[in-house]
Amino acid sequence: MKIPEYFNLLVTVCGQKGGIGGEELVGMEELELALQDYESPLNIKDCEFPNVILIDLAMDPKEAVKILENSPTTVISKVVPIELVVKTRKDSILEKTLALAKEKTKPGDSFKIICHLRGRRYIKAPEEIIDDLSELLIDKLALERDENNPKWIVQVEVVGENTGISILKPDEVLKKI
Repeated sequence: MKIPEYFNLLVTVCGQKGGIGGEELVGMEELELALQDYESPLNIKDCEFPNVILIDLAMDPKEAVKILENSPTTVISKVVPIELVVKTRKDSILEKTLALAKEKTKPGDSFKIICHLRGRRYIKAPEEIIDDLSELLIDKLALERDENNPKWIVQVEVVGENTGISILKPDEVLKKI
């Protein structure tokens, strides 16, 4: 079994899905400009999905989010710090997310799960993850689901055979566009 491709920052750029455009290149340039004073060259990973840039940063990805929030960009639409990467298998995603949630949350905390799916080879629909994970977090950790004002965002980013997982405060994910 192959080791998952490591990345700790997932960036999406706006552009036409499946369209051939330079959005990724412009997005990479914007990232390099914004982070040039803080970071050695960006380690950008190959990604087969359009409008998605995967990066392995030497710096804290949450710090990168704060920097990008205050940087002028034109195509960057979302920036998500990634805390761990697993192979895209439902059991691995559930097990590792539960372990991460156990470290970060306490009983009674509220959560919302966001699952983005790129490629449907291993997981057919986001609800497969959202429903089972919600049940686990409620049953095992006594957390409460709150779609409107959660204390924690459980972010699951499926990118083909690799899945990035994070449990973040709502302000730790950057949405620009």
